[in-house]
Amino acid sequence: MEQIAMVRAVRPDGMAQVAVQRETACGAAHSCADCAGCEKMMTRTENTVLAYNDAGAHPGDMVKVRSENANFFKTAAIVYLLPLVLAVVFYIAATAASLGGEGLRALCAGVGFVIGVLLAVVWDRHMKKVSGLRFHIVEIKRACSGM
Repeated sequence: MEQIAMVRAVRPDGMAQVAVQRETACGAAHSCADCAGCEKMMTRTENTVLAYNDAGAHPGDMVKVRSENANFFKTAAIVYLLPLVLAVVFYIAATAASLGGEGLRALCAGVGFVIGVLLAVVWDRHMKKVSGLRFHIVEIKRACSGM
């Protein structure tokens, strides 16, 4: 995934702190600045992340930032799919074990869903700790003038 960002600071270790504008959930052709509904929903319009400064950008530069897709898609699958898969698995296991009625099977599905959510939270914390989602500055779109 590629996004345009502004370099806020460059660290001595070769990493750059970049501010990425939050993309709209409404669609690519939509501008949240023109929509009062989106404006009320958004509390933070930019995210600040660390990126490998492969292009040699300087503070104030507008840059193209690319994320590594493999970790992104793995994390998305764990966060969005794992709770649903575990809910179905727990429901099927309760059915196969002939546990009680439909209410008890639904409760087992709920337990599976909660376990999936907890595992997703643990995974998210792990990925933040090991910097699992890596960003690279791949191109300087507009160099800073005089900053």
